[in-house]
Amino acid sequence: MEGTGKWITGGILGFMAFIGLLAASRASDTAFYYGGWLLAIGCIGTIFMMVTKHYNHMDERIARQREQE
Repeated sequence: MEGTGKWITGGILGFMAFIGLLAASRASDTAFYYGGWLLAIGCIGTIFMMVTKHYNHMDERIARQREQE
């Protein structure tokens, strides 16, 4: 996934995390409460993984450039 797709995916995941927290805050039973929290934590975790993958890729590129010098 390159370019704009990463931003769109991150935005959708952020919105889904918000929806999960909203569902957890207005839950009438424990299933919606825990389900909302799991959705929010999963989405936020995925966003952090996307950021980590991006910076690892940048570090690899910088290391390759330094090896060539």
